[in-house]
Amino acid sequence: MKHLLVLTLILTLGLSTLSYAQFEQLSRQPQIEVFGGIAIPLSPEDFSDYYKLGYSINGQYVIFPSPRLGVSFTVAFEPFTFDGDKFMEDIQAEDPLTDYSGFGVDGTARILELGIGVRPYLTSPEATTQFFLFGMGTYNVLKTEASLTYNDKEFFSIEDKENKFGIAGGAGFEMPMTESLNLIIQGVFRLIFTEDESTSFLGVTAGAVF
Repeated sequence: MKHLLVLTLILTLGLSTLSYAQFEQLSRQPQIEVFGGIAIPLSPEDFSDYYKLGYSINGQYVIFPSPRLGVSFTVAFEPFTFDGDKFMEDIQAEDPLTDYSGFGVDGTARILELGIGVRPYLTSPEATTQFFLFGMGTYNVLKTEASLTYNDKEFFSIEDKENKFGIAGGAGFEMPMTESLNLIIQGVFRLIFTEDESTSFLGVTAGAVF
């Protein structure tokens, strides 16, 4: 009986150690991600019509409560440039009897985002290429600047700044580049709860995981 109890204890400890070792093998270490790409204005109409394709610069720190779930902490920055030539062309088309030659409009819109989100993985931890979804709650600082010029001389300018909450969601994948570096590619739809009509854009980015 004593021998049976000892064997049972050894077997129990062995299974526990094996289970812990398997969990350690499958667990994910926290990772730092740095990536960039393009941002495509979607709404409101003035934003999509008169702002050029923007840039998206992102940094993320991701921790993993479980092998198939990540929690992300994100900082992102997106600058957009106002398309003054297109704006003046549309003004001239709407009012062809007025001569707007010499007038011009310059402007920028910048968005700084802080986000916290979750990232469920669709693939097993052993897979070489990892596919994932993600969703975030965001806090956004929006700053816009615009100036009216005549013969390239500024004679009027305006600046506005507001802080708004928002949400974001998307999908992506991660795959090895070297033994210590992974490639990450993701697409994200971002919605910011601005007044009157929400501001939205689509980001497509690629980068490295450390």
